[in-house]
Amino acid sequence: MNTAAPVVIVGAGPAGATAALSLAEAGISSVLLDDNGAAGGQVWRTGAADLGPPLAYTDARGDELRRDLKRHGDLIDHRTGHEVVGLFPDLRLWVLEGGETVTSLHPKAIVVATGALEVFAPVPGWTRPGVYGLGGLQALMKTSRVVPDGPVVLGGAGPLLRLVAAQLASFGAEIAAVVDAAPWPSSGQVLRLASQPGLLAKGLAFEWGLLRRGIPVHRGSAIVEVAGDEEADSVLVAPVDENWRPVDGPRRRLEARVVGLGYGVRSNVELTRLAGCEHTFSASRGGWHATRNRDMETTVENLFLAGDGGGIGGVEVALAEGVIAAASVSERLGQGDRLKTKAAKARGRMVDLVRFQDALADWSGVRPGILAGSTEDTIICRCEDVTRGEIAAAVAAGYTDIGPVKMNTRAGMGLCQGRTCTPALQAIMASETGRPLAEAGLPTSRAPLRPVPLKALAQLPLDEAVE
Repeated sequence: MNTAAPVVIVGAGPAGATAALSLAEAGISSVLLDDNGAAGGQVWRTGAADLGPPLAYTDARGDELRRDLKRHGDLIDHRTGHEVVGLFPDLRLWVLEGGETVTSLHPKAIVVATGALEVFAPVPGWTRPGVYGLGGLQALMKTSRVVPDGPVVLGGAGPLLRLVAAQLASFGAEIAAVVDAAPWPSSGQVLRLASQPGLLAKGLAFEWGLLRRGIPVHRGSAIVEVAGDEEADSVLVAPVDENWRPVDGPRRRLEARVVGLGYGVRSNVELTRLAGCEHTFSASRGGWHATRNRDMETTVENLFLAGDGGGIGGVEVALAEGVIAAASVSERLGQGDRLKTKAAKARGRMVDLVRFQDALADWSGVRPGILAGSTEDTIICRCEDVTRGEIAAAVAAGYTDIGPVKMNTRAGMGLCQGRTCTPALQAIMASETGRPLAEAGLPTSRAPLRPVPLKALAQLPLDEAVE
């Protein structure tokens, strides 16, 4: 086993990279693992610096973070193109390198900082060519400056919806409309959002970017169908109720060659599920996430969690939690004094940040009605072509827990292992059984999390390969 550093950090986004940099300040070496080619995560993704003008509304802190990681290269072993496909309660990790080699690490402490996954609401036609996730469209812009030919219609809710619309428009994309399931925020919500004036100002800048370009925003509405003979050519927009379930009312047919869909994000819990951590459900934090104490430690000893994997909080919360997690690890290794002051300041920032996030979730956090509003023939699991009707039939036959539903229908058993369909599957189960969404539960995670060549697993020591 490779135990070159006492700490392994999984994920080089804002939370993970900040944890590594903070540990370096305390003189503690770490291995920073990331499946991307450069640090920054989705929020500070890079790759197209030489391909044209900078992306609008970008954050220079991503470039600063990458420079700082290089500057501390003597203490931070940043391994790009390394994906963790296994994490066990005794803190062993299986790491896939280049898609061909699996190695094992066994550090003294681990910080998981794998961030969040997009939330999709399946509708008829959402599998047609021309339909993307909002995050996917943004990644195309960030990595290659690719802007789709219009007309483009974007649907969903939350800050990412407006940010992607404003960024596409700044590059000259033809944005036909933005369809937002959330209404205007109430005065009370605005006051709570104002607890972080800088973040509120960013949101207002996105809104102004749409307004000054004359881009219509249909509030309290959702895309309920993507039509087209082969590729997408139009969308149907319907009003939604306070739970975001489509209701009767005037419908609009909008021309669209490209459709972007996304209803915010949820915690990525694959690794913490594998490790046996306790998880809890919170609607205001994006659903299921691993539980932690105030030191960012999970219910598995010496396994810490920073960022959106512990509940959706956004980039500012992720930065603060990265510092707190590093300070806790440092203390656990007997070198805690050097980060105590920095951690105390980070905890102080968290108070107002959490208040802001609660207001944001209250206004635009995903509501279950949108996830259960598909038709009987709508494909829910794209990997295995499982429809809503098949899931409903399994529930009616007595399979009322997510594990049995998964085994009966194969929903969530494809290549992505439920990364795309799990929220919709949970919402449909809750709708069909009449139980709260929190009782739908989480599917089981098993190693390896991604397809791995058998020859790669064969390289592991025999006592590990049979886990």
